[in-house]
Amino acid sequence: MNDAPFHVRVQDELALVTVVGSGRGNALGGSFWESLRDFMENAPLRDDIRVIALIGEGETFSVGMDLRWYLVRLRRAQRSRNSSFMDEDVRLLQEAVTAVADCPKPVVALIDGACTGAALELASACDIRYATRHARFALPEAELGVVADLGGLQRLPLLINQGHLRELAFTGRTIDAARARDIGLVNDVCPDATALHRAARELTDDLRRHPAHVMEGIKRTLDLVHRDSTRQGLDHSARWNSAHTGPGGLGQAMAARLRRPAPPDDTDRLRTTVVS
Repeated sequence: MNDAPFHVRVQDELALVTVVGSGRGNALGGSFWESLRDFMENAPLRDDIRVIALIGEGETFSVGMDLRWYLVRLRRAQRSRNSSFMDEDVRLLQEAVTAVADCPKPVVALIDGACTGAALELASACDIRYATRHARFALPEAELGVVADLGGLQRLPLLINQGHLRELAFTGRTIDAARARDIGLVNDVCPDATALHRAARELTDDLRRHPAHVMEGIKRTLDLVHRDSTRQGLDHSARWNSAHTGPGGLGQAMAARLRRPAPPDDTDRLRTTVVS
């Protein structure tokens, strides 16, 4: 049995990173975060990779943070009376998402099904987002009593306007692919997963026509203006959650979420299980 948190297949300079995660719905936990950071930091050294595409296994991109995995970590922190756990731990997760944003090679998110919470924050760190018509997006951290702290509140304003972002963050509502395209969250909507893969291949073919160092130069130039403000925002959100919620409060909210009965709709069921 292969327990790797993602699988990588490189073909014609496109690295397809298939996210498996640590739980149902490609929930993001366990070794996923450290492994993603390491891959993104090493990818620039590989001449066989020009473009990186993140995609979820099956018909789901990811339902977000694996609450079951994280709840165990919170309870251990409580038992050890580690008051700085949340602040330190979230910075490790932030490093993984920041490694995606900082990778000098173009990164595209290929989104099918649910893309919620931490998964949406991860997608916001990518350069380009394509979705199928079945994709669904939400930022429901407020339901757990926390502020989204992996970079979504810092990077999403570069994609959508403040009104749309505040509506997503304040309400936790789920929006469909058509709405996501209308507000600029995704670049384009594809009819199905096959078309999603084709879009990634066509993008790679287009980018291969240009020197790799020019692609890196474009990305660095675009990112430079926002880098300091993004880092300040990440630091603020980490400190805010640690000070205002703490391991005990977040643990109680996560445990309550996991005890909820699953609603009939499959997308809602996934959001109920793991969303943050």
